[in-house]
Amino acid sequence: MNQPLPHSDQLDIATLSGLFRHTTNSYKYLFFVSLLSWMKDRRFEVYDGIPLRELEIEMLVTAWYPHVFFKLSFGTQDRIASALRSVPHIDDNRKLLTRSGRDELRRRLADSVDVPDHQLTRYVPHRILRPFFSCETRGMPDQRVNREVANLADELFQVRRPLFRFDHSEECIHLHPGWIAYLKDHQTILDGWALWHWADYMQRRNPGIPAVTRKLLPPERRAPLNSQKKFWKTVFDKSEIRCIYSGKTLNSDYVLDHFLPWRFVAHDQLWNLVPVDSQVNSSKSDWIPSEIYLDSLAETQRVGLSVARDSLSDEKWRKEVAPYITDLYIDAEETLDSEKLKSAYHRTLKPLMSIAEQQGFQSGWTYEA
Repeated sequence: MNQPLPHSDQLDIATLSGLFRHTTNSYKYLFFVSLLSWMKDRRFEVYDGIPLRELEIEMLVTAWYPHVFFKLSFGTQDRIASALRSVPHIDDNRKLLTRSGRDELRRRLADSVDVPDHQLTRYVPHRILRPFFSCETRGMPDQRVNREVANLADELFQVRRPLFRFDHSEECIHLHPGWIAYLKDHQTILDGWALWHWADYMQRRNPGIPAVTRKLLPPERRAPLNSQKKFWKTVFDKSEIRCIYSGKTLNSDYVLDHFLPWRFVAHDQLWNLVPVDSQVNSSKSDWIPSEIYLDSLAETQRVGLSVARDSLSDEKWRKEVAPYITDLYIDAEETLDSEKLKSAYHRTLKPLMSIAEQQGFQSGWTYEA
């Protein structure tokens, strides 16, 4: 993120700005993002120390959504994924996307995840502090760095004003009052700055995965499919539509299915939504369907787009067809050509289906009556 952080006459903003320089694993990102989250939950009223155990739990809460819900990787050397594997199975992951759900997740993590000796935070707080004392620690052997940084942060807390210091047990950190005020006053900018770096790191660890930036933090709620349902209602009023999986003629008892699961694409674009039988949809869940359904998907979409072309104004038609043009790499009029649309679906979705399978989504689903 090229935009500089807000200036301060009292604090070393240049050091904070370089926080994520030369970072090779997720810990610094998760630590800082989780620290901001922990403080915002308390409205920045931080009077006592912040227990490292609570920050570890907050790091796992932050990591849970992209890793467990969307199956994103943090890197081969990262211990975050192994810690999350000890979380007991949750029947409905979607419940954990709400604020109350995140509180429940914190409780479950605190009860079930054993992170001995602050394994996730053993080094990262010291590495965050070290640049504040770069002259004193330059060339120092790694085995001495943690102890020396902790001592310097304590001795020079009021003079050098590092981000925080440790208590004597190193079980807690104490933020400098100046930094608490700075983080509170500029929380929106700092949120954006930290999340930009976090997203950049995760995109590099997950090349080829769509919509990584939308998979890092849970939404307050899933957007309703009102406009998509309106589109397909117009189609149903003028054409007969069959379920692409069962072949059954659809009536009012249909739902819109994300052909590629929402947990993989993280969007509600029309080209990936298709009317299906509600019971079939429940059976499919988050599976990747077999490639045998691609032609039926494309043909159902062609029927829908043909009805829309005849029913809508030019302006509304261009709006509805825009995602097909952008994501399927096809011209507007080609969406009405059966063979060209099928070719576009095969060309675009097959690689995505392969990536989803590599990412851990179950694939090859077929409907069995």
